[in-house]
Amino acid sequence: MFQILVASSLLFSAGLLPLIIYRGKEHSDHPSFKFILSFALAILLGDVFMHLLPEIWEIEKSTPNNFASSNSIVLAGIVFFFVLDRLLGDVVGYLTVLANTIDNFLHGLAIAIAFNVGTSTGWLTTAGILLHELPHEVTDYAVLAQSGFTKQGAVAAQLWTCFTGILGSVVGVYFEQSFSCGKIVLPLTSGIFLYVSTTSLVPAIVEKTSPRDTGLQILAMILGLALTFWCS
Repeated sequence: MFQILVASSLLFSAGLLPLIIYRGKEHSDHPSFKFILSFALAILLGDVFMHLLPEIWEIEKSTPNNFASSNSIVLAGIVFFFVLDRLLGDVVGYLTVLANTIDNFLHGLAIAIAFNVGTSTGWLTTAGILLHELPHEVTDYAVLAQSGFTKQGAVAAQLWTCFTGILGSVVGVYFEQSFSCGKIVLPLTSGIFLYVSTTSLVPAIVEKTSPRDTGLQILAMILGLALTFWCS
């Protein structure tokens, strides 16, 4: 139990990384903000196509007849969040918080289950999740900033989503088996990430910039995709 809490606390501390990067500046004034938005786009899309969807397909191998239903949930999620966004105004930031709450809860759950298998398995799983989460925390903060969150609000949201990782690990201690809700949660999370990427990040990135900034944005996307591929 102690090792699980230490591992999940490391996951929580990853949420503090944006505070270091954006120290003393408002996010939109930071000279690297557009670079980070491009990096965020690559991370979110890479997470969907290199991490979430392959994980969904692995789950579907045990229930092949449900493959179409998972794809339908992804599509339904995108349509639902579009309708929600149109009816309620700009909710992209809140959708990001929801998706990351679910994502970190499942990460905490995975850490607990891995430690139940063995100590070495637990720490290897923790290391893999941290490699995945560290760039994710920076890019998630950028998405929240782009969606209109204040600096304090974005940090508070980040810390909340990281706390759910600890909550997931505590739940995982008492339930030493994978949850079937992944068949719904993972496709839904994929839908949220795809919607946030295409409606919030792409419009902000494709604004006309200097050739130098355009080159840096392309470089950021390549780095983000490479990092996601390496961590997948």
